Amino acid sequence: VEKTQYQRLVRKPIYLSHTRLDIAYIVTVVNQYMHDSQERHMQAVDKILFRRESSLLMEINIDAVYAWSITNRKSTIGHRMFLGGNLVIWRSKTQNVVNQSSEEVEFKRMEQGIYKGLWMKIILDNLKVRFKISLNQIHNIG
Repeated sequence: VEKTQYQRLVRKPIYLSHTRLDIAYIVTVVNQYMHDSQERHMQAVDKILFRRESSLLMEINIDAVYAWSITNRKSTIGHRMFLGGNLVIWRSKTQNVVNQSSEEVEFKRMEQGIYKGLWMKIILDNLKVRFKISLNQIHNIG
């Protein structure tokens, strides 16, 4: 592989990786071979630059456990957000008050998941990144 051609091609996705989290890891890997590249490294760069997938998948997993704590009967809610398979947001929190019902906890967990999804949608729209959304509820065990 011609060294200067490889270096020129690798520089392009470095800037893309700031907004395309799905390629960030592989870009750092191919960047490590900047001075000693082989044909397989060039093939990886080609796959990065000429991908057919046109949008990221934003996956939001939300979960809640009603009255989980034995000592104070407080509920726990949590959510995780993945962009292109990469974990970007994770949170788990015990509620400050005792909830009256499991339905109240369900509404709070949905609110948090949707709130974070809308927040990320605004950011991705501003960056002009195309994405798809998948919202998954993990049923509580409490």
